Amino acid sequence: MRSTGGARGAVLACLSALLTGVGHVAGGGTVGDLGLLVVLLPLVAVVFVSLAERSRTPLGTVVVLAAGQVALHYLMVLLHSSADAGPALLGGPSMLAMHAIVTLLSAVGLRHADHAVAAVAAAFRRVVPRRLAPPPVERPPTTFAVPGPELPARLASAFLGAATRRRGPPVWC
Repeated sequence: MRSTGGARGAVLACLSALLTGVGHVAGGGTVGDLGLLVVLLPLVAVVFVSLAERSRTPLGTVVVLAAGQVALHYLMVLLHSSADAGPALLGGPSMLAMHAIVTLLSAVGLRHADHAVAAVAAAFRRVVPRRLAPPPVERPPTTFAVPGPELPARLASAFLGAATRRRGPPVWC
């Protein structure tokens, strides 16, 4: 199977960011400034892309998604401009339950998405043949002689006249 770590990592990052927000709100939290999360999403995506190839097993997928949930949860809590953010760092049991449910649902969705993408890619490869090398040439391609630029007669005689005067053996011979 071909390497799809970049695409898989990007999907992991987007799923983790989206579902962390959903789980955070469903658990009783609030989503702060989304603009900052959009800016930080590529940083999370870099981590997920680097881990995507190593997390092919269901357990690895759940671990990577859970790590993303935890990181983004604390990021949302720290970015929330509230004075009572201290106790919210840990979150209650409902927050933990919602993040756990969202992590498991996104892992199942990602697992099925892996199989769906593999099936679509296999069907696409059957329909569209790939040619890595150009087809062999049966006969040499025809070439056309292109005449060079014509020099004016006066310019040509100046070049040729100078060349013929300087020809001959060296003076010291």
